[in-house]
Amino acid sequence: MDIFVVTGTHFSHPGKITSYNADERVADLAATDLVNRLRADFDPATLPPVNADNWQAGLDEVIRRHLARLGCDVRKMNDETIAAASDVDVWVEKVEAHGLSALAVDDRELATVLAALRGHQRRTCPPDLLEIATDGGRYVPLTDDEIDGLCERLNCGPLTPQDVNVVVELDGGLVEGIVADRPIKVRVVDYDVEGADPNGLVMVPQDKGNSIPAAASGWGVDSVCVDAEWITRLDAAIASEN
Repeated sequence: MDIFVVTGTHFSHPGKITSYNADERVADLAATDLVNRLRADFDPATLPPVNADNWQAGLDEVIRRHLARLGCDVRKMNDETIAAASDVDVWVEKVEAHGLSALAVDDRELATVLAALRGHQRRTCPPDLLEIATDGGRYVPLTDDEIDGLCERLNCGPLTPQDVNVVVELDGGLVEGIVADRPIKVRVVDYDVEGADPNGLVMVPQDKGNSIPAAASGWGVDSVCVDAEWITRLDAAIASEN
């Protein structure tokens, strides 16, 4: 499952503003809202709201005006230096969610989920839906009390994600293996590229929109050693040493 994370740094907000969205279009709308808040705070008279199709251009415009007001000559700055100098920004990242117990839904979608749960609770589940509720017989369906608890947690906020435990094994500064307690995908990014073959490097995007060269490698699901028992023994050894 892909989740689109929208993050913004704002004039009137002390930290980052973050939202999680299950749909890319909804994420663009959330990013547009943040950009329009920036534009309204900066100069609503000359910076009217933008729509979801051009929010990035609207963001660039307000950032350039903001830097000019701070005394920066934006004509002599490229995209990388502009991103580094600005203390306001909005960006969208797509991340893969594996084994999470959290739902990324908007209020309208949440209302439908709650209605479906209450409908499931009030009548006998037909065979086709029972197949879904049990994941093909893997689980026992939720009881009425358990559905009550689930609805309450959905109403009160996001569910707590289940922790993923990952161990990265190094030898001489090189990654020799990765152990996890479930199938996952891990990307290793090494920014120490001195002496590396330029043809083997990739441009890795950074938080502010610029990219820098790095050596990147992937450890796929098939190559990751899944050994929860070994990780438990490792944690016990670390706790004993501490």
